[in-house]
Amino acid sequence: MAVIEDPQHPWITLRARLRAPIGPFSRWSGVLFGVMSLSPTLLPRSPLMQGVISALCITIGLAIGAGFAWLARRLLAAVHRTVPRPLGRHGGRVLAIAVVLAVVVGGVRWVGSQNSQRRLVSMDVLAWPEYLIALVVTVVVGALLFLLGRIVAQGIRRLDRAVCAALPAPIAALGGALVVATVIVTFAQRIVIENFVSWANSTYGTVDDGTPPGITAPTSSLRSGGPGSSVGWDTLGYEGRNFTGGGPTVDELRAFAGSDAPVLEPIRVYVGLKSVDVGVDDTAAAEADLAVAELERTGAFSRRSLVIATVTGTGWVDPVSAAAFEYMHDGDSAIVATQYSYLPSWISFLVDLDKAAANGRALVAAVTARWSHLPADSRPELFVFGESLGSFGSESAFESVDAYLSLDAATAEATGVLWSGPTFANPIWHQVLRDRVDSPVWHPRLGRSSPLKVLGRPDDAPVGGPTTAGHHVTYLTHPSDPVTWAGVDALWRQPPWMDRPTGYDVPADPIWFPVVTFVQELFDLMAGFSAPPGHGHNYDPDQVNGWASISAPPGWTAADSTRLTELLTTSPG
Repeated sequence: MAVIEDPQHPWITLRARLRAPIGPFSRWSGVLFGVMSLSPTLLPRSPLMQGVISALCITIGLAIGAGFAWLARRLLAAVHRTVPRPLGRHGGRVLAIAVVLAVVVGGVRWVGSQNSQRRLVSMDVLAWPEYLIALVVTVVVGALLFLLGRIVAQGIRRLDRAVCAALPAPIAALGGALVVATVIVTFAQRIVIENFVSWANSTYGTVDDGTPPGITAPTSSLRSGGPGSSVGWDTLGYEGRNFTGGGPTVDELRAFAGSDAPVLEPIRVYVGLKSVDVGVDDTAAAEADLAVAELERTGAFSRRSLVIATVTGTGWVDPVSAAAFEYMHDGDSAIVATQYSYLPSWISFLVDLDKAAANGRALVAAVTARWSHLPADSRPELFVFGESLGSFGSESAFESVDAYLSLDAATAEATGVLWSGPTFANPIWHQVLRDRVDSPVWHPRLGRSSPLKVLGRPDDAPVGGPTTAGHHVTYLTHPSDPVTWAGVDALWRQPPWMDRPTGYDVPADPIWFPVVTFVQELFDLMAGFSAPPGHGHNYDPDQVNGWASISAPPGWTAADSTRLTELLTTSPG
């Protein structure tokens, strides 16, 4: 079908463009991308999610196929040749057969592979008819994406024709490319990114002003936001209020420790973004200084243990991990954290990554500096904790030239370091993977003198305490955690999590395909936070073992770890 170019009737031209047939190369490319989109990656998918992934991949495949076909026509035209049609008039029938086979055989393989993967992570299996949901979603979403793509392509063609009409022929092609690129970049930056950031700040800023249900201002002077605190309750932010207003009570700690055990009320210090003057040049340093002042006020430096906790994008401190440490140490502890953002971590990755690093460096430096001036025989044991983007923040405080020096820096003064769910941007984690010795990427090991330990496997034995003397660094990580393994490089090369042997909760024979694997990993990221406990980005069952491996007090046993894990992961609240 010929496409009529009529500058006087742009909508007629657009309609004709929308009705134009898809080229054979695009069709085959779309089918290939659609088939590959059914292959499993890090986490199981729902039929709805699979439908959206397949629609996106098919649309991208059509676009890539069209691009290659255009390039082939240009190159062959230069030598006065035409693009051959290998299947001739039978191409349509062969393609139809291929599509039917892809739908039927692909569906059978998809349900089978998804159910195998679901068993690995203790999820309910899918019924065969659920594949039909994926098919319907693929068709509907794919049609919408195809329509949008044709409209955008038509706009680019019109812009290109306008440039060609205004510029001399020798520079028209280059001029058109520059104008199109400028329009796209300007649209992306000023219309999409700036509006998105403005929307995110407005939306999540409102959330940050709220208070979690059931949380009230503390009545204890041992909490930031409580009586005598220099940090106002209304300045803590949503997660700061959740942190200082929550946690185990003295009665709960005593019930776990035993009625005869000496138990203290845990100290929790938190400084929010609004707790300091927003006009200061270095907000991270100002927050850290105020946090140290709060530690002094609450008597935190006289406790047995002190934890420097770096937070995620929203300012979140994992409540299970914080409670695990407090139960383990009978409340004779203090935890300090500061907020650098109120945006969810996935947005913070885009706009606040530098702030996360600056926050981690400032807090670690300020607390460590004050702690190091205390008498060595009376100061608390120092620990460092960070989960997800929080682990990125605290790693930034210790990064050196290789894994060994970085881990030495982390344990130079801290008795133990616990990093849960490291992100794909974590600098020390990347060093560990690079410098690992005779070990798979999902369970790296360094030399004998390394303080490194990696935990997180669901069948790991309960940990009763550190297995060697000295200071320790423990990573909690899962092979199926997309926050750890997903990366942009999946666009053009096989990601490391696919190296054989693969991890215990991911497919044994994953398939990498350019672009498609990257799209799949993006959706894995969305599913990672709702994965079953012990898989994906859900580290609740691992926190007790993690703390026990670096900080278990005298007399702590593996049975205590089991008992505490059951308490924290099965009891309401």
